[in-house]
Amino acid sequence: MTNMPTQLTADFDEVLDRGDIAAARRLLAPPLARGCAEALFLSSSIPAGEDDAHAEAESFATLTQAAEKGYIPAIYSMGLCLLTGDGVEQDVTRAAAHFERASEAGYPSAMYEFGLALFHGKGVARDVPRAVYLIRASAQGGNEYAREFLLAYSLGVDA
Repeated sequence: MTNMPTQLTADFDEVLDRGDIAAARRLLAPPLARGCAEALFLSSSIPAGEDDAHAEAESFATLTQAAEKGYIPAIYSMGLCLLTGDGVEQDVTRAAAHFERASEAGYPSAMYEFGLALFHGKGVARDVPRAVYLIRASAQGGNEYAREFLLAYSLGVDA
């Protein structure tokens, strides 16, 4: 078992790109039955077909389960929810802790978000050198937002 995306995520994305939600659910059924964290995470993103608070709460609970099992993209996603207040009370300190945990696993998007938290001192003590280090590592990992940040930072633009 891995705490990063596997072929399951690629297969899931391919099925969803075709718009076949039923096939996506079928694909996830066996790993969900085994309690697979990656499958829990992916299932939390399937549109429920309902536009109500119950569906949103259920999706967030599933995301939480995946994060509690140590699935790095779920931990990062929990950080985003906490940062924005999406489905949960906004808490930048807890968001930064989630980003830090996912960044320690080498997740580029989390490195960027934790770097931003450090850069601006949001939820953590301000630490510009560490922030730039993490954002640079994120950019090297392919994060386009990190590349744009570094360009602006090198030009002296307020990032």
